[in-house]
Amino acid sequence: MNFLPIIQSVQNEWVKSLRKLHDRADRFERRCFLIEGTHAVEEAIATQWPLVSILFDTKWAQSHPLLLAQLASRTISPKTTLQPVSEDVLRKLSTTDSPCSVIAVASIFDHSFQEVKKQPHSENASFVIAAQSLQDPGNLGTLIRVAAASGFGRIVLSSDSVDPTNPKVLRSTAGQWFRSPPIVTDTLRTWMRDRKSAGYQVLAASAEGKSLWDCDLTGNTIVVLGNEGSGLSQDLRMEATGTIAIPMADGVESLNVAVSGALIAYEALRQRKNKVPVSC
Repeated sequence: MNFLPIIQSVQNEWVKSLRKLHDRADRFERRCFLIEGTHAVEEAIATQWPLVSILFDTKWAQSHPLLLAQLASRTISPKTTLQPVSEDVLRKLSTTDSPCSVIAVASIFDHSFQEVKKQPHSENASFVIAAQSLQDPGNLGTLIRVAAASGFGRIVLSSDSVDPTNPKVLRSTAGQWFRSPPIVTDTLRTWMRDRKSAGYQVLAASAEGKSLWDCDLTGNTIVVLGNEGSGLSQDLRMEATGTIAIPMADGVESLNVAVSGALIAYEALRQRKNKVPVSC
């Protein structure tokens, strides 16, 4: 297989430009981000996510000949540049202490809730988790994995949340990011109003809410989770059509936001699989 000449130097201008993608502002401006590791790259390819470039070292090329041959023949990711690089270059671009042997440059493209509205009767489209001002990358990563694993596949974030392309978010999703990429909105409150108008029930997660076991989650439903420390703002609570709570033992005040989202999502899945609606 014939590839481009190997890039050895960390002072290469292209390499230095890719290094800047560690910064959120640069990712936003250039509409691309870095993904690290074979599994993440394979998931991106499997979901047909647009990849601008794939950078790999000799060791990776030798251990993944079939995948590399498919890439080289352009049977998958036909517009992707394949670029051999040195281990030093990969170390320079990596965000971990143990650099991977392959890093890809992925495109950012805008997602819209319009996708969901095109499939109003789809089970995948009828349950959505929204989050206000989510700050912890691990929490977002866990919610993305829950969305992918449950089959619902939709996370909506307020724009002041952690960047979905943050390397820590990407790593914590274990490759599932590409199956459930978050939708980011500048106007979560307006978005909630629009969803209500479209027939969705919008439930605010709250310790004072109604038990999720007593809520009908079989119809078009959005559950809105709050910030890890301050919870859900009052103005968003007022936009909700109801509240939902997770039953807890006496003396326990709250659960981690990602755990809460997972429990509610799987209760919704249970109800839908068992066809057992309850009155909310």
